[in-house]
Amino acid sequence: MTTAEQTISTDATGPTGGHPPWLIAVIAWQAVVAVVAIVAAVGLATGVLFDFSGVGLVVTVTLTLGVAAAAVYAIPHLLAHRNRGRSVATLLQYTILVLGLIAAIQEMGLFRGIDALASSYRDAWYWTLLVVLGWIIYSQAERIKSAEKAIQRVGRYTMAGGAIILTIAVGVIPGTIEFARRLLDPEVIGLTVFAVVSGVMFFLLRRSAATDLFETTVDEAEAIDGFLFVSPNVFGFLAFFAFPLVFSLFVSFTAWDGLTEITWLGPDNYIKIFSLQFASVEAGQAASDVLSEGYSQAFRFGDVIMGARDPNFWIGMRNILVFAFVAIPLATFPALVLAALLNSKIPGMKVFRAIYFIPYVAGILGVLLIWKQLYNASIGFINYGILRVFDFINAIFGTEFVAPQPEWLSDPNIAMWSIVIFFAWFMTGYNAVLFVAGMQGIPGSLYEAADIDGASWWKKFRNITVPLLRPTTFFVVSTTTILGLQVFTEPFVLMGPQLPPSGPGNATLTPVVQLYQEGFQRFNQGYASALAWVLFVLIFAVTILNFWRQRRLEGEGVG
Repeated sequence: MTTAEQTISTDATGPTGGHPPWLIAVIAWQAVVAVVAIVAAVGLATGVLFDFSGVGLVVTVTLTLGVAAAAVYAIPHLLAHRNRGRSVATLLQYTILVLGLIAAIQEMGLFRGIDALASSYRDAWYWTLLVVLGWIIYSQAERIKSAEKAIQRVGRYTMAGGAIILTIAVGVIPGTIEFARRLLDPEVIGLTVFAVVSGVMFFLLRRSAATDLFETTVDEAEAIDGFLFVSPNVFGFLAFFAFPLVFSLFVSFTAWDGLTEITWLGPDNYIKIFSLQFASVEAGQAASDVLSEGYSQAFRFGDVIMGARDPNFWIGMRNILVFAFVAIPLATFPALVLAALLNSKIPGMKVFRAIYFIPYVAGILGVLLIWKQLYNASIGFINYGILRVFDFINAIFGTEFVAPQPEWLSDPNIAMWSIVIFFAWFMTGYNAVLFVAGMQGIPGSLYEAADIDGASWWKKFRNITVPLLRPTTFFVVSTTTILGLQVFTEPFVLMGPQLPPSGPGNATLTPVVQLYQEGFQRFNQGYASALAWVLFVLIFAVTILNFWRQRRLEGEGVG
């Protein structure tokens, strides 16, 4: 080996047995992280560090042991100069850096300090006007050439004086002193140092020297860059979606009001949802026996009495299934016909497309408030229109028909149909726009060939448009079904505040409405979580069924 090659080899690997000094530092820090994580897990499990209990303890210990496992896993791969070790160590140190800084900031109470600063500024905001006044004086000084510098000086002094007064008024100085004092807290120092050292190790692993040492390929480097690029979204997903999702699954097996200690129940919540008991009427006190066991309602079917622990669940399921079977077709088929009309080449058709799309982008709350007025039985325009139509018929034909005046929102027999009408109207415009987009993707040559063959409008629509729109139809039906099974805003706004969201006689009770009532009115978080998971399984099953049907049709060559 030549002297030059020896020099290059020494620079690349260092004098420590084939490992450069920076890699030794990274490996040593990985070992430190593993040891600290294991000690922290033991301390958490024994209650020495923090007084965690229940699910919080399980989650914290699991995450801490996961950090230890990742650090231990990376060490042999780092020693062998495998890129897998570099990737795991890089992501681990980056995660520790972010979480460590967040923990340090939280320990210092920085977020509470910002809230307090904003509250103080709200009470002393008018001193900002002095700063603005100084800026105006300074900016207008050039208009008076003879005293420009003097006026500018006045403006600067005014801005400086206003800034000083504002700083004192909002309490920035004592806040800064308190912030500096908290920086010296041992826990804050420990978290900050741990995060900073992890940041240094992250930097060492990201250098080009590490790329050469681990022989990282372009694809491997891009994979790491991709993970780092999406990390804010990943952290947000884990913190605000994945963890609450898993936590709600745990809570569904417990009794919890959201405030006090969690009590483990096992599958009792799900048993309460689905539990039914059948008894013969000839058994004498069958109904009383059913009710005496804690069942809240009994139903008689022929010679059998059925008792349900939670009849509201079955009422909600019945309501939502009736709603889905009626509202989804009404929101889909009219939208398809409307899209066929909107797709025609008539001048001004783009204006009509925008008009039909307006309800969906206007905001459902505002639209619902308008419809609530329309549904008003006394002064609503719907009943007024019905009255005027019957007056016209009676005047033309000499009849004496009495105009019906439905109680749209207070009649148990009509309330759900009111929501069906609104949902179908609200979704039709949006679905029509989707259908129009799908129609515009159909090759025009197919319609030209059909015209040559003398096909009518209906034949072209049935044999060309509908089959080629199958992917769009699948999307429209799937999204409308998911939204239909999660109906909540409509009954909540239309019924309230005079009636509960469940409507008169539970006429508008849906699974999501019951979930809201159980979780946020009765504070039964455990049972509400169980209801949420049952609804999730139902929606998931319907979605999978739609996917299966779509794939089967594609396999048969349809569409």
